[in-house]
Amino acid sequence: MKVKLLAFSLLSGSTFLLVGASLTNSASAQCVMADVSVQYNISGSRQPTDRTNDVRQDSNGRCRGNSVVTTGVQGNVGGNGRVEQRRTVRQQINGSNDGIGGKPVKVRVNVPIDVYNPADNLRY
Repeated sequence: MKVKLLAFSLLSGSTFLLVGASLTNSASAQCVMADVSVQYNISGSRQPTDRTNDVRQDSNGRCRGNSVVTTGVQGNVGGNGRVEQRRTVRQQINGSNDGIGGKPVKVRVNVPIDVYNPADNLRY
């Protein structure tokens, strides 16, 4: 009797799991587009750095299980004149229209750093 009750419990529990799993949407990893950059200037200039960080992340269609990652570092150390920094990035992911996946997750991180260094203005 106990064996039959245990078998019935296991069977009904597994049936519940199968029905529950079939009623929920399956998970699928989307695509990720990421750009991470640092632009720094350590100098004797009191003027802020004239910088641009132009990032374009384009995609079409639904996407799953892919990634595009770009990283960049631009730096200047020394001097006391005006500093310019220009950065341009183009990312592209082409998906499909099969109904699987979703829109890419787009991440943009740019860290601008300006440090005034009076030692660059010393005259000996």
